[in-house]
Amino acid sequence: MAIKTLLKKILVGTYNQMPVKVTWHRENENSLLSKVFAKNLHPVKSSPYSKQINKIAKETNELGAQPLWQGYKSFNIKGGSGRKPDEVRTNARMGEIFTQLVQSKKPRTIVEFGTAFGVSGMYFLAGLELNGDGKLLTFEPNNIWAEIARKNLERVSNRFTLTVGTFEENIDSLIDGKQVIDLAFIDAIHTKAFVKTQLEIVLARAAKDSIIIFDDIDFSEDMAECWREVAADERFVASLQLGNRVGIVEYR
Repeated sequence: MAIKTLLKKILVGTYNQMPVKVTWHRENENSLLSKVFAKNLHPVKSSPYSKQINKIAKETNELGAQPLWQGYKSFNIKGGSGRKPDEVRTNARMGEIFTQLVQSKKPRTIVEFGTAFGVSGMYFLAGLELNGDGKLLTFEPNNIWAEIARKNLERVSNRFTLTVGTFEENIDSLIDGKQVIDLAFIDAIHTKAFVKTQLEIVLARAAKDSIIIFDDIDFSEDMAECWREVAADERFVASLQLGNRVGIVEYR
């Protein structure tokens, strides 16, 4: 058993450090994305927060499955009554890239929805801490998940405001006329109808040259179609995907 556990740890560690494949849909040499993801394979670098985040994520997963948000029932979400953190979290390899992207972009305001158990949020916070500036606004309607996430995020940084509620219903109470979104992470209900609506809410409050990340673009054919349309949208000066799961665009 000890050998099996050690082998698994080695294999996971090796995978997490492998380069991530970059597939361009719209490229512009003057865009930030073109500068950050200049090659077809993007190297993954660990930050000073990597071990801490991995430790917190492991401890969180050991809590076991946590109940789903009751609001999902109206969207016919299937798959039982709960989720383990590892089933919904950002993997370490992608999380490190989020930290790198924050370091390059230097956003004043990051918006994330949904928070889930706070793993992706910790990677965004790591970037903000390394920059010494900026704030994460994160939204999670599930009370149980939100409280777990809050404790996790606090172990990395206090540069965040976690709202127990949906992004759509609460964003305007947190963003005033002077504050704009510099980087957004859309990771809530994975349907074209919801994502397209949420994207327009983000763009109405986004700074020019803002970066928008979409998680689970391979969740379904509906989401894949949504991503293809977004990637081709002429409002974005650059668009790419990392592996099969994550899409990123840069607002013109």
